[in-house]
Amino acid sequence: MTDLRRDTLQRLPWILIAALGAFGLVRPVLSIVGAYDSGPLEKPVGPLVFTALIAVVWVGAAVVLRTPQPVPTLLFAGVAYGAFAIILNLSLQPFLDDADAVPVIGAIGILVFNAVQGAVLGLIALGLQRVLHRTGE
Repeated sequence: MTDLRRDTLQRLPWILIAALGAFGLVRPVLSIVGAYDSGPLEKPVGPLVFTALIAVVWVGAAVVLRTPQPVPTLLFAGVAYGAFAIILNLSLQPFLDDADAVPVIGAIGILVFNAVQGAVLGLIALGLQRVLHRTGE
């Protein structure tokens, strides 16, 4: 049973997972540069729009690339995004006064929340894959 799980993990598209996780950083980077402070992207519109855009890109990538295991792929993309966001926060602390350290429990929460969000998106991608394969597209 353990070998089956290890084999499954090894077959995941880790480059895609890392790329999708990194793509998710668009949202916090826009926050850092102040894109959500005023104008058409002013909070809460901007973060919501970019969260939706990221979700569409993640699901679209899994469907278009016909990822064999979209649920674990996007689950780990969520974990990757969470880890990258924490690393981004830590790397900016010396340079930004408002970059507070994420407490350990907060970091765990970030990773878990984003893993769940990725798994839900993976289920959506799986459903879309099944519908598209059934119709022959």
